[in-house]
Parts: sequence; C-alpha cells; structure tokens
Amino acid sequence: MSVQAIVSMIGALGLLSSTVVLVRLRLLSIRYGLGWIAVSLLGLLGAPLLDVLSGEVSTLGFTATGFSLGIVIIFLGLVCLQLSISLSGVHRSVQDLTEHAALVEHRLRLLERENEEAR
Repeated sequence: MSVQAIVSMIGALGLLSSTVVLVRLRLLSIRYGLGWIAVSLLGLLGAPLLDVLSGEVSTLGFTATGFSLGIVIIFLGLVCLQLSISLSGVHRSVQDLTEHAALVEHRLRLLERENEEAR
C-alpha cells in the first residue's frame, strides 16, 4: 500500500472521529453527521481502491497523484452542490417564516385597532 493511500486512510479516520465528536456535542446535526460518517467510511474503503486504480491510469495519461486529486476535486464539487441545495432550502424556509410573521403582525395590529375602536 502506498504512502498516499495510508495518508488518505488516516485523514478518513480523522474525519470519522471528528464527526462523531461534533455529533455528540450537538454541534453537527445527525443528518449531516451520518453523511460525513458515510464519506469517511468511503474514504477508508476507497483509499486502497484508488491505490490500485492509480497504477492503471497511466495508460490514460494521468499520474497517480493527478488521478487522486481529480477524484478529490470531483468529490468537493459534489459536496458544494449538496450544501448549496441545503442552503437554498433553509433560505426558502426562512423566507416563508418571515412572510408568515409579517402577516401575523399585520393581523395583530388590525385586531388591536379594532379593540381600541370598540372601547
């Protein structure tokens, strides 16, 4: 096993342990915690596979490091896309909540005005 695979597996173990700590401290939701645990397990299992495949990619004109870096860049792009989708959902929820609060405040002012006029 190459040094690169070992370093990748150590990084995956670090991600796994930090994710567990963050979930236990309730700084990371269980939903995202499970996702990052899956990513770290994929890193643990995928590092030896990447090591095997990186020897074969020289026929395509890639170096082993370039191939691994390409996989990591694709993964980071997918993480950014997923986080953008989650953020868009949160933005939509905040906007709906803000509109609802404004309508409730408007209704409350109307009721207060009606109550003052009734006196």
